[in-house]
Amino acid sequence: MRRNHRAQEAGYTMIEIVIVVILVGIMSALALPRFVSPSASLAARRLAADIQYAKELAIRLQTKSGVFIMDSSTYRVFQDDDVSTAAFDPVKGGNFEVSISGLFSDATLDSNFGNTLKFDALGTPLDGSDAKLTSPPANEITITSGGETWTITVEPNTGKVTLP
Repeated sequence: MRRNHRAQEAGYTMIEIVIVVILVGIMSALALPRFVSPSASLAARRLAADIQYAKELAIRLQTKSGVFIMDSSTYRVFQDDDVSTAAFDPVKGGNFEVSISGLFSDATLDSNFGNTLKFDALGTPLDGSDAKLTSPPANEITITSGGETWTITVEPNTGKVTLP
């Protein structure tokens, strides 16, 4: 005799599938910002760190060092009061020149004090004509990218670099 019982079918219920889809959606929403292109905040943090490095370089070498803004998306860290020669980049090796447009899409930078920020042997910030920086807004560099704007401020007497 043949039995006509249907074997239990293996499979997932609709509730299990919906729960898995919701969990995958939540996990991808949390992970997606890590894979999106970098923003102006990252470019601003990079530039602020490079300005701080230029200040420390001036104090260590007892010479004028600083940051020279070559165009709206490229800057160079220099030493020995020579803006045409880049300092040595301790991370990458070679010349210390940074193109923020290559690292951060559509990022541009602008300063209120010209294209040169120097530090003397004591770490005092100077403009391109070796005049001491004055109070804001004469000592700010602005980075704009993707609708974001970040302002780096260099304190006039101490050379402290701040990024809100």
